[in-house]
Amino acid sequence: SRRGPRGPGGRDGRREGGGRPAGNDRRGDGRLYGKNLQNAIKEARSVDEILDMVAANEDFLDHIHTCTAMYKIAKLAQSERRGRGKRAGGGASLLDDDRFSVLKASIESQINKFDSWATANLLYSFALLRCNPGYSLLDLLTGHAVSLGSLLSTVDVSNAFWAFSQLKYRPHPNVLHELWEVGAQNISTADIRSLAGLLESGVKTGHKPSKASLVAMSDHILGSWSSITPREAANVFISFIRLGFVPPAELLDAVDEKISRDFGTFSNRDLALCLSAFRLAKHKPSEGVLAMVLRKVSTSFEDFNERDVVQILYSLAKMNVDPGAKNLDRCANTMVCHPDTCTAESTLRVLDAYVTTGYEPAQEFLSLVKQKNKKTNARSGQLLRHKF
Repeated sequence: SRRGPRGPGGRDGRREGGGRPAGNDRRGDGRLYGKNLQNAIKEARSVDEILDMVAANEDFLDHIHTCTAMYKIAKLAQSERRGRGKRAGGGASLLDDDRFSVLKASIESQINKFDSWATANLLYSFALLRCNPGYSLLDLLTGHAVSLGSLLSTVDVSNAFWAFSQLKYRPHPNVLHELWEVGAQNISTADIRSLAGLLESGVKTGHKPSKASLVAMSDHILGSWSSITPREAANVFISFIRLGFVPPAELLDAVDEKISRDFGTFSNRDLALCLSAFRLAKHKPSEGVLAMVLRKVSTSFEDFNERDVVQILYSLAKMNVDPGAKNLDRCANTMVCHPDTCTAESTLRVLDAYVTTGYEPAQEFLSLVKQKNKKTNARSGQLLRHKF
């Protein structure tokens, strides 16, 4: 889960600069400004209500109103999506709404008034809306973030990187580097959740961080290890590996110890990610952890989805740990019975596990693998030609 920005307003909850003086804050014609407009936006119960308010009071929108309105719209839209289900659409329709254009224009005209928190908040809000406002506005916000430099907190940088990944927006590599380094320099006040989010988003944006920044992050995470959750531990571990950084032995041992001590709190997804990370780091977990994972797969196989169980069985086999013929057969049989739900890569990974361990798969499964992998490469061709 993401750590969202704090509620709109100043970092301490107060309005910061701009706007009209406090008082009645209501014109004789019913339009709002200042504190009353801010409070009305906060108390709104629908996206349309906020957009109507924005359009009616366009002349009195300051940078605080604008940031508050964007964030509140994003949160309301998120709640509406959850009510409709995961497949509900994003906020692309807002781009055709003239009222929403008022907000975009307000951001552009007041860009230099936004502090580091507000700038990251705006990027985060567009991403939460699943609404790409256009690359010119994203470039403007990102450029402003870079200009703020060390004023950006690690949470700000984490939220910005998450927005980039969600909006499929790729700033110039130098821009990503500058933002990342600021996030790394300010980690002394960051919590693990923010760092885990930054690392995960770094992977998704394709950024290649400096080794020094990753070393600093791993040291900070180790120093705060007692507060880490299983999901954060798994995301941090796999993200380091995917960024091309093998964590120090102390962190590898800390992950192993946490799995052993808190095994019941690790989800199947957490275990799959950790096993994959151990495999890619070429570091075999302790015998106790391996035994607990195997026991869970054997006794609760039906509770695993295909992605996670394939990842676990494949990782075990590649670390020279016997995943058990029964587990491989159950996984293969599930794929044969439900061919539309499995991917070509997942069938290859299970076949690879068979080849690595020396167990022989059923002909029905071999036929499925060939059907799913009609276009072969060197790896798939070698696996498919293997003689059992």
